[in-house]
Amino acid sequence: MASEVLQKSLDLKEYIVQAKRRIHREPELEMQEFATTAFVKSELNNMGVEIAPLNLEVGAVGIIKGQKKGKGVVTALRADMDALPIQEMTDVADRSIVPGVMHACGHDCHTAMLLGAAKLLMSLREHFSGTVKLIFQPAEESFNGSEYMINNGVLENPAVDYILGLHGDSSHKVGEIALREGMYMASSDLFTVKITGVSGHGAYPHSIGCDPILAASNSAMAIQSIITRQIDALDSVVISICEIHGGTAKNIIPETVEFSGTVRCQNKHTRNTMEKRIYDVIQGVASTYKCRAELDYYYGVPPLVNSPKVTEIVRKSAEKIVGPMKVKDIEIPAMGSEDFAKYLEVVPAGVFARLGISYSDRSIPIFHNDCFVFPEEVLPYGTALFAQFVLDVNR
Repeated sequence: MASEVLQKSLDLKEYIVQAKRRIHREPELEMQEFATTAFVKSELNNMGVEIAPLNLEVGAVGIIKGQKKGKGVVTALRADMDALPIQEMTDVADRSIVPGVMHACGHDCHTAMLLGAAKLLMSLREHFSGTVKLIFQPAEESFNGSEYMINNGVLENPAVDYILGLHGDSSHKVGEIALREGMYMASSDLFTVKITGVSGHGAYPHSIGCDPILAASNSAMAIQSIITRQIDALDSVVISICEIHGGTAKNIIPETVEFSGTVRCQNKHTRNTMEKRIYDVIQGVASTYKCRAELDYYYGVPPLVNSPKVTEIVRKSAEKIVGPMKVKDIEIPAMGSEDFAKYLEVVPAGVFARLGISYSDRSIPIFHNDCFVFPEEVLPYGTALFAQFVLDVNR
């Protein structure tokens, strides 16, 4: 039998589904979520939810104040809104009408679930105290959205005490909620290496003596030795070189070659050492080939660390909704990244939870794929978890 909160969420399923379909049909890329923002604000206004007067071009924050006497805890619930530059190839009824853009990660569903939670919490105000902030965030895919929202004051006036975010998870079944306390997701940093030599004829490399292609190729290989020979084998680090550019003709040695990649770390201390490690390697290799090396290093999002205390609160909330047997532990930390981690740097009392989206008799949904489908049956579970968490921390 469904819990009271889940039942109320199931009663709102048609609303949540229609909100999701509206957003899915008209997806918008990062920092272009103008129509989605307008839709969210319109829905919040219709519910009677206060909209925080923030200077946001995209994104919105709704405010709901509980009517029960209590400690005045401030709880934030976050959903992301941006889509991806992918041409949708599904045959769903709400297939994207925007060429080359689709919701292939479920952000439309996260937004719809939070709108459902807003509607549910408005009907339950006498059952909780404190303040709820509903954060509708742009630009998660570029890892810039959370910082944009934080810089615009979404965690202030009043300051947030607890924060919860949700995301679909294809490794768990529909109706399951998965959690991991402590270290969960990796940091994500980007780098570009530029190797400069001397351009010349491919027939006479000896007359040049500083081939940037050779230096770049060996630099790319040597960077991998950082993981195998400089980092503890039990310390999770991934370096992936994903781009390489150089040359304009088959018989011309180019003057410069550039390659770029990503660095993922679970450990904050290790993360802070990676820029210098890469710099030292490329300088050594480049000098061997009488070339010059430059490193441009960009720090993206930090590792995502869930609060053990708040994870236990969310676990109990989840058990009330789906029962203890369907609340799963995430055993292995992920090397993927999530910009929700930036919120947790400001509000450490927070959790990023997962909702199962797979069925045993269907193919497993693949994120960032042109045929990705987020099951609409999952939507009430996300809404219910958002609402139950608020009730549990604002008694």
